[in-house]
Amino acid sequence: MLDYCLAVVRRLALPALAIGAVPAAAMTAALVLGDGASWSGAAPQALAAGAAGAFAFTAALTVTTAVSAARTARRYGLTFGPEAVALPSVREVRMLPIEGRTAFQLTDSVRHAVEKDPALRVDEVTAFGHGILDLTLRGPSASTVFVRVRVTTGPEGTAAVVEARPAATYKRLDAAACWSVARVVEERVTRALRAETLRAETLRTETLRVETGNGTL
Repeated sequence: MLDYCLAVVRRLALPALAIGAVPAAAMTAALVLGDGASWSGAAPQALAAGAAGAFAFTAALTVTTAVSAARTARRYGLTFGPEAVALPSVREVRMLPIEGRTAFQLTDSVRHAVEKDPALRVDEVTAFGHGILDLTLRGPSASTVFVRVRVTTGPEGTAAVVEARPAATYKRLDAAACWSVARVVEERVTRALRAETLRAETLRTETLRVETGNGTL
């Protein structure tokens, strides 16, 4: 939790400075224009007011975001750390080559795994094709998460990259919603690819048995 809070504080550094500038400017105006104080005399109190405003803003937003993030993580059965604050949230799955399966077939399996999962509430599939899957999911607290999955396969191996970001581009603190959704999608992608690996191995075994029984080997 502490690591996550520190990560949130770092992200809020620039907005906090902007927020702190407002009470600092107000204090300066009150002292200089209202009380007739000199600029140098007003500076310490103005800086203190700005620091207090920035601290209050950062503390309040950090606490509420951390509490919401902890609730989100518990909902999905996850333990979060500072990586949960990063946007976009990117996860990667790498496996051995899956013989006889195209990127389209693997992506189709991933799509079905995601759409049928009760923990992932799919709003809309916006793109689907050869190794391409884009969709929007409803995350916790009515947030909407845009998820992009890219699947590649070949003789060197099979890989899937999951990227999740807030559907609302202005929402830079999403209380770990994107991270949680990305983690769950990563698990579903892994299951789908493992099932395809097992299916390919079963098919290869059956083919080998048939060929052996027919005396072709």
